[in-house]
Amino acid sequence: MIDSWSKPITIEEMYGEWDYEAAVELLERSLHPRSSATIFDTVDSLGVGAKDVVLDIGGRDGRHALLMAERFGCRVVCVDPAPANIEAGIEAVAEHDFGHLVDVRSGMMEHIPAGAGEFNLVFSRDMMNHVADLDGGLAECRRVLVPGGHMVVHAVFATEDMEPGEAERLYAESAVVPERMSSAGFEEAAESTGFTIESLDVVGSEWYEASQENGLAPNYALQISRLRRAKAELIEEIGEFAYRSMYGNALWGNYILIGKLETRLYVLERSS
Repeated sequence: MIDSWSKPITIEEMYGEWDYEAAVELLERSLHPRSSATIFDTVDSLGVGAKDVVLDIGGRDGRHALLMAERFGCRVVCVDPAPANIEAGIEAVAEHDFGHLVDVRSGMMEHIPAGAGEFNLVFSRDMMNHVADLDGGLAECRRVLVPGGHMVVHAVFATEDMEPGEAERLYAESAVVPERMSSAGFEEAAESTGFTIESLDVVGSEWYEASQENGLAPNYALQISRLRRAKAELIEEIGEFAYRSMYGNALWGNYILIGKLETRLYVLERSS
């Protein structure tokens, strides 16, 4: 909720003498939001370069690992538990000019296929909500980091505006572990497993706002409307799991835009 107003608005106030056209025009002005690509500026601020080795945990198809290899010249190990992602990642690496710097491995955050102190940086983008054992996963990330190494964590958390019924439906359609949706819970787990929170950027809806303005993301509200109205036909055409995943993704994007979810970007430092 933007504010808890002291009293409801009246009909006279709603249809008063304020300028509706001017208000609409005002809302058409861009607030110049940062794009999600600025996460790599955070990586850059940590001095990552060609001498470093980065772990992209939950790296899906290797896209972000390849972007880091190209931008920083670093070696990157992309670890993901989903076979389809591993297959796509291997194909992407084979076709990319900087693919020789990226290694794709099957694994999960709770059991990282790497030795102690192998990485200078752990990069975690939008995957923390799926982790069953957060303490175990963070302890593993600490194990594979060099002393004083950093972890960049982009994660999405529920806000006080998220209603219980909404949360239950969203999490079920998005393979989310409900306990992972608490920012306070994440911070407590990070500190208890040997990390110091070096910085926190509450991005909120800014990255999603930028993706809407730049035409890089769909109209989530329109998708939800179509998914609801043509449910039977779409399930028959694409299958139940695809339908539910698409519905969950559209809800996720819409809830970020209206503030029921918020994006946060943490920089954690491995304590000695």
